[in-house]
Amino acid sequence: MRSLDIIEDGNLRAAMAHYPAAGGKRLRPLLATISCEALGGKADMDEDDTRRGIKTVHATYGVPEAILSGDALFARAFELALDSDVGDSELVKLVDILARSVRLLAEGQQMDMDFEKVRTVTSAQYMKMIELKTAVLYQAAAQGGAIVAKARPSQEKALAEYGRLIGLGFQIWDDVLDLRSDQATFGKPVLNDIRNGKKTLIVVQALEDLRGKQRTEFLSVLGKKNASLSKLERARDILEEVGAIDHAVRVADGLVEGAKDRLKVLRQSEHKKALVAFADYVVKRKT
Repeated sequence: MRSLDIIEDGNLRAAMAHYPAAGGKRLRPLLATISCEALGGKADMDEDDTRRGIKTVHATYGVPEAILSGDALFARAFELALDSDVGDSELVKLVDILARSVRLLAEGQQMDMDFEKVRTVTSAQYMKMIELKTAVLYQAAAQGGAIVAKARPSQEKALAEYGRLIGLGFQIWDDVLDLRSDQATFGKPVLNDIRNGKKTLIVVQALEDLRGKQRTEFLSVLGKKNASLSKLERARDILEEVGAIDHAVRVADGLVEGAKDRLKVLRQSEHKKALVAFADYVVKRKT
C-alpha cells in the first residue's frame, strides 16, 4: 500500500488501492514473498459487481477509472521491479517475466470471452485458457521470488511449475465454488458461470457426458442472462448428477498434489511448510 503513495491524484490512488485495501489480490504477492524466503532470500519487495465481498473497482468508481487504475497498477509494478535490490541479470529476467505475464493474461482473458460465444470447447482449450488467464500470474510470482533469492536454475524451474500448477488448481476450484458455495460465503455472485455461458471444465465435462432430456434441459439454461434462480439451481443440480463437479474437484486436487511434489528441491523450513499450506489452501478455501 505504501508503494501507492507516489500517486498524486487522490481519486486514482484510491481506485488503485481498492482491491488490496479490502484484502483481495494478495495471494500472488504473498506467494512471491514466501518463495523467495524459502530459498534463503529477503523479500522486501470479470463483470460481477462484487468480488470477495466488496464492490469491484468499475462498480465503485466507474469503468474509465477502473481502466486507468489497472493501467497505473501495471506501470507501478514495473517501477517496483526496477527498484528491486537485485543484479542486472536478475532484473532483466524479472521485467521479462512481468511483461510476458501481462501479455499472456490479456490473451487468456480474450479466450475466456470468446468461449462464451462458441458452442463447444474442449478440456484442452479450457486448460490453455486458464493457464493464460490465471496460472501465469501465480507462475510469475513463484518464479520471481526464486529469482530474487538467486535460486539455482533447477529450483527456479521447480518453483515456476509449482506456481503454474496451483494457479490452474485455483481457477478450477473457483469454478467449483461458483456452483457449490453461496454469495455470502463466496464473496461474489454464485451460479453466474451458468448464467453467462462460461465454458468451465465442469461445463465442458458435462457436455461430453450429458444425453437426452438432461442435456436439453441444461442447454436451455446455459448462457441465458435472464434465467430464474430456480432454473439456474436445476442446471447446477444436473452438473452434480452427471458428476461433472466432482470431476473438477479431482482435477484440482491432482494439480495441487503435483505442485507440492515440485517442492522437493527445497530444504525443510517453515517457509517450505508455508508453501505446502498455500497449495492446500487453494483447493480448500471457501472464498
